[in-house]
Amino acid sequence: MSKPSRFPRLAILPALAASGLLVVSLKFPLWHIRMEAPQYQGREALRVEVLPGSMRGNLDEIRVLNQYIGVQVPDHLPQTRWLPVALLAGAALGLGAAFLPRKIRRFAALGVATYLTIAMLAAAGQAQWQMHQIGHNRNHHAALAGVKDFTPPLLGSTKLANFELQSGLGLGSFFIAGAVACYAGIGLAKRHSRRLVPTCETPAEPAPAEAVA
Repeated sequence: MSKPSRFPRLAILPALAASGLLVVSLKFPLWHIRMEAPQYQGREALRVEVLPGSMRGNLDEIRVLNQYIGVQVPDHLPQTRWLPVALLAGAALGLGAAFLPRKIRRFAALGVATYLTIAMLAAAGQAQWQMHQIGHNRNHHAALAGVKDFTPPLLGSTKLANFELQSGLGLGSFFIAGAVACYAGIGLAKRHSRRLVPTCETPAEPAPAEAVA
């Protein structure tokens, strides 16, 4: 008789790793921007980091400088209110999916990977729209005249007045991408080859030497 199916360790281990990555990502930046000018170079460059639930960096100094070009920097981003909940929900759903039967587990894991991908794309789209609003809905009668409307780059670099802006993904985004890859791996893993089932037949005894002769 074949042995009973083992506990799905090959699904639980990556699910645990993915859930851990999602929880850890809450403490690391998803995105960052660096602003460098003649008076702000090297270590003195202004920086802003966006975490799933907050912003940090040289926010006060940037708010003072932005008054000269009529820009209002928000205190909170909309996605910082719902993204931490979405990531924790993904961690719980992904871990629960690992305990489901194999056929259901694969679809559930792919569903969690898709859910996290949509959540991150929605957060990125929301951030891009808000940066567009910041650069366009501003006071055009500010001290520095002649500054055209702008949109800070989500990824890449651009020039604004005498500032060079460079933005990119933070470590938290790569943690989330790793979690998505783990869940996708669970969903796309192929079924193991069938185990050999031992038979009850006894091996044939070798023929006597006389018969062989």
